[in-house]
Amino acid sequence: MLTKNQNQSPIYFDAEIVDERTQHIQGEQYDSELVQEQIAQTDGGVTVIRGIAQGAVLAGFQVASTQSLYLAGCVGLFPAVVAGLPVGLSVAGSLCYLRFENSFIPTISDRALFGLGVTRTLMLAASSWKLTSDAQQMNSIARNSFSGVTQQVKQYEGIQKPQQDHFPLILGFTAVVAVIVTFCCRKK
Repeated sequence: MLTKNQNQSPIYFDAEIVDERTQHIQGEQYDSELVQEQIAQTDGGVTVIRGIAQGAVLAGFQVASTQSLYLAGCVGLFPAVVAGLPVGLSVAGSLCYLRFENSFIPTISDRALFGLGVTRTLMLAASSWKLTSDAQQMNSIARNSFSGVTQQVKQYEGIQKPQQDHFPLILGFTAVVAVIVTFCCRKK
């Protein structure tokens, strides 16, 4: 216990690294490797954030281009292809990080960039799925409303519904009779 008038002298420790992986490394080299490891981890974090940002920007362009096509009156397969094109390009970009070296099983050349590509592809695929399902719903609504409007116009103008004829039944009966007559004529 120290009293008010006593000064505490500094204590120095002499330590050495006892990890078997780093026993042969000098202190400055060890510090340098720790700094490089921290820089690599920071770069990895920045890469992930950059990948998420790229995916968000590409998904925004995907939505904007598809919605502008819908506003221009394009329906059907073309907007779906425009929504799916970035997904295909992102898959192709992600596959660039796979290497086949005398094996059927690929190795990943850069894990951080491959993960970034997979994340971007998943974001774009979710956006594309949403846009495509919205287009299908719009298509079904348009088809149902068209038939509803047509029915209302027919009712308003007094157009009668055509009477149902029995043409398919008569055609089928005639075909069966023709086959029976053909078999009977062959036997004679």
